[in-house]
Parts: sequence; structure tokens; C-alpha cells
Amino acid sequence: MNDATKIINPTTKSEIDAPANEATMQSIKERYEEEKEKRLRDDGNAQYIDASKSAQFEQFGADPWVDPVSIEPISTKFPDNQTEMLIVGAGWGGIQYAVQMIKSGILAQNIRIIDPAGGFGGTWYWNRYPGLMCDVESYIYLPFLEETGHFGLVECGVFQTQAEKLVWDDDAKIWHVDLVQSRKGEDLQRLSVLCNFVSIAVGVLNWLKFPDVPGILDYRGEIFHTSRWAYDITGGSPKDPVLDKLKNRTVAIIGTGACSIQAVPELARWCKHLYVIQRTPASVDIRDQRETDVNQFNAEVCTGKGWQRERMKNFNAHFTLGEPPAVNLVDDEWTRVPALVGITGNPNGPIPPSEIAAYTSKLIEIDIPRQNRIRTRVDEQVNDPVTAVKLKPWYPSFCKRPLLHDDYLATFNKSNVSLIDTDGKGVDGITADSLVIGKKEYKADIIIFATGYRSPSTGTTADKANLTIIGKNGVSMSTEWPRVGLTTLHGILDVKFPNLFLSGPQQAGLSGNYAFTLGEYAKHAAYILSESKHRSNGKPFAVAPTAEAAEHWAALVTMNSPVMAVMAGCTPGYYNLEGEMARLPVEYQTIAARSTVWGSGIEDWLDVIEKWRAAGRMDGIEVRV
Repeated sequence: MNDATKIINPTTKSEIDAPANEATMQSIKERYEEEKEKRLRDDGNAQYIDASKSAQFEQFGADPWVDPVSIEPISTKFPDNQTEMLIVGAGWGGIQYAVQMIKSGILAQNIRIIDPAGGFGGTWYWNRYPGLMCDVESYIYLPFLEETGHFGLVECGVFQTQAEKLVWDDDAKIWHVDLVQSRKGEDLQRLSVLCNFVSIAVGVLNWLKFPDVPGILDYRGEIFHTSRWAYDITGGSPKDPVLDKLKNRTVAIIGTGACSIQAVPELARWCKHLYVIQRTPASVDIRDQRETDVNQFNAEVCTGKGWQRERMKNFNAHFTLGEPPAVNLVDDEWTRVPALVGITGNPNGPIPPSEIAAYTSKLIEIDIPRQNRIRTRVDEQVNDPVTAVKLKPWYPSFCKRPLLHDDYLATFNKSNVSLIDTDGKGVDGITADSLVIGKKEYKADIIIFATGYRSPSTGTTADKANLTIIGKNGVSMSTEWPRVGLTTLHGILDVKFPNLFLSGPQQAGLSGNYAFTLGEYAKHAAYILSESKHRSNGKPFAVAPTAEAAEHWAALVTMNSPVMAVMAGCTPGYYNLEGEMARLPVEYQTIAARSTVWGSGIEDWLDVIEKWRAAGRMDGIEVRV
């Protein structure tokens, strides 16, 4: 029944086997639309509270992992109040930026990597909840597996430190950067430094958010966010998640996204009772974890120089509406979701705006067998038919991040686990000891918010880093990009912000494996910087695209953008700003189109920039000394 298409009985909404036909398509599309409408809200993305911008919620973002003894004062990390290269962000993006810059000739001692966290890791620093796992194959997710070694980055790290403001000095060809360090238990320390070059590598999921629900701050029980897991409350530790302090406690976890589906089975093993508060059901496929066999790895995976890139290329090639590769090297569930071209771009070419509706229908059609299989899997895993119906996702695969887990669904068979489905509405309120959902109250000793992060689909690079960036002629990125759109070449350098290297994904390619994507941004930036140094004859310089090259690139991005419009009509989520994308004013749609990701897929984008590098001319790049 995996490949069967099902039709929905409009009265019972039960699933019955039927051949794929126009009636099936129409019925499923109507159900998708019905479920979407339940979740649309007038306040859109404003329904969330950004903890980093709220004095009342700032407490929930405190770092539970930092070792204060290990954090050096900021003044000792910048002894001369300057550095050649400043990298903002110490996650996968920042680490890969640093490595590529070292390869291009910058000495490690001339690089500083700043991060508000207490160490390297980015999302893997903050997220240490029980059940945490990566669901992308490790052979392609982990960078530099072909060149393992030491790059001397430890001393480059400057932690519990954030950039507040970057101001470009065009005469001196240098960035003035205001830094602030908040070492745990000490007063803020501020420092202004000079940087020849800056890389912004803050990732896309950083700043935790909470639903704007009345009464959160009135709650008298324990409360925390999954990205700041409180093991002092639950018991256990990241290395030994024995949550023994939950044995006599009732826990409510709000949200059913990637973090929640991993934490829920662990919570259910220990707590007295677990309430799982659901607004939108998760689309959960099998994970199928496989251990590495050394002999098999050497014989079938590590087959020669360039094996990791070839494996990644094969992975990317499965995001296509055409024929995928005959051999599936990675062979996981990510490679069986062709409709994800709605997120990553369509390598089969651009479409005109007039064909967006037909293109969307095509994506839904090819996705039906997979989503039917996932809904069938719910029936196979969940014993209670009423609960099973509530756990079935009714939206296309490209509307939300695919989730892979082998234990989440079966957890709802446990007697101490209750699914509280809000029928798309969410939590109505919180009292001193309970959650209010509809007309019912659910008492809980602990509330865990698995409500994710600020949407990566909103804001400029400056906004994503919570800082102010002032470029040439006093232009602020936070006002300029929303007004006219990006003016970059390849998504890496903007005309108005010289010597500032970006990490996409706007105007750049995007893969289902974001760690790989970040590495390609870093590689391209390092090439541009290295070539610019050769052209500067040792003098201070400013490198940026020409205005003509940036406008040409924006035109290409715009031409490819219609394929990315499918997300606007999705069920609300962080991809489409909780439905706000579908309500963009006409005057902003052009700006949005030129500011989206490269619509022809990551490998097409890589083909363009690799040919550009191979030409060796730095076409469209201006180096001013």
C-alpha cells in the first residue's frame, strides 16, 4: 500500500485506496486547504515572542552550558583592538569560514570567531536535549571528512560575545566593530575593534521564540525551552539522559516539530504523565539508523579522492522532478522526497509566474504517495484510532521540514502519554499551574516549549545576527534590503557592504543538507578574498561587486524565483512566516523575488560559481585600493 493513492471520504475523512486520478487530487488539495485555513491567523509571525528582544523573556535564553572559568576576557582576545578577519558565529558556518580562510592564506592567529554561546558548535552547542540526533547522513553532514586534521581554531574563539554594530570606513577600507561580552556573573565588557574583513555566519535557527500566550509569566511551575534544556529540573545530563527527577511529575511539551519528536519519547520514559500539545501534526517518516561498518565504509563509501563531494552531489540530485540517479548512494528518506524542490529549487529549470499554480499542483501530485505512506504509518504505529487520526499530517512535504524518527509515533501507545490536539489553534492561555486549551485546563508541573526559533525567512543578515550594519555612504542593511532588495553577486558579497562576506541563503543556492551549503559559501568567499589580495599589491582594499553585476545577478535570481513561490500557499509555519508570504503587498513582491534563494537548485548554483572561479577573471568583482 506504500505506493497507493488514497481518496478522502468527505463525511468521515477516512482514507480508502483509490487509483491516482483528478478526483483524488482535488479531494486531497481541498483537505490541505481546509487544514491550512484552520491555522491562519491575522497576527501571522507576530504571534511569537522573540526571547532575545524581550526583557521579560530574556531569562529563558540564558546559557546553561557555559563554563565561566574557560571564557577569556574580550580585551585579551583583541590585544591590539584589531584583527584581520572577524567571523560572526561559531557554528558549522563560522568553523567552515575559518578553515577556508586559513586555506586561502590568512593565519589562524589573525582570525577571531565571536559567538554569544560559551563555545563552538552553533545549534549543536545550544541543543543538548534528551533524544537529540542528526537525521542527515553523517558521511555528508560532517565537513572535512577527507581532510581531517587540526586548523588551530581553538584560540580564535571569543565567546559570550556579540557584535552590536559594524560601520564601514571607505577611506581606510576597514570595518569598525562594536563588541559586547557578557561573561556569566560579571558586568558587560565593551570593546571597539578594527577588522579588515568580516564574515557573517550566524546560521538560520538561532534566536529562540515563545508563543505569545497570555499568562506564560504567571506560571509558577518550572518552565524552559528545548534549546536550553534544564537538566537540573529533569535530572540527567547531555551525556547521561536519565531524567529521574520526572518520576512523579506531570510534564507538558508545547510543539511537535523536530526538537519535540526527538524529546517526547525520552520524556515519556520517565515522567508520571506527559501532555504533548499539538497545533499541526508532524510528518514523521522512518529514520532507519545504520551503524558504520569500517570495512563497508572503506569499500563502498571512501572510494577515492572526492568521494564526499560525489556523495553529496548524488544526494542533491534526488531533489528533482526528473529522473534521479540510477544509484542512490545515501539511500535515506531525504532522497525519497522529490517534492522538496519546493524548498531547495527546481533543477529542471525556471517557470513563468503564470505557471505557479500548475507547478504547485504537480508538486502535490508527486508527493501524494509519500504523504499517504506517512499517514498509513500512523495507523500502523498508533493503537488508538482517534489519536491516530489527529496525528496525521495534511500538507505537502515541502511545507515543513521532513522529520525522521522511529519511536515518536509509538510513544502515544503509552498509558502515561496524552496527545492534546488543538485543531490548529494552539494554547489559549496559561495559569499559575495549568495550560488552558479550549474550555479545558491541564495541570502540569513543568512546561517545555519546543516552539523553535525566529523564522529564517525574515530579516536581513544584520537582523539575523541581532546587530546593526552600516555600509558605504551610511547605508543601513536593515533598511536598505527591505527597500530595494539585495545587491549581491552569488549571494556572497553586496555592493554596498564591501569586505563583508555573507552566508546565504538569500540569492544563493540551498541544499537539504545545510552544513554542506555553508561550506560552499565559505569556499567561494575565500576564493574571492584570496584573488582580491593578489590584485591589491599589498595595499588596504575594498572588495565588492559592481552595481551592474549585482543587478544582473538579481535579474537571474528573479527569473528563477517563481518555483520558490509554492511555499507561500503552504500551511502556516516558519518557512512562510506563518502565512504572511501569501499576503505580501504587490510592491514588495518584486523585492521578495530578487531576494529569494537560487531557484534552480544547489548544484546549478554551484555549476555557475565554479565556472566563474575557473575562468579566473573575477568578473563582476571590483577591488579598490
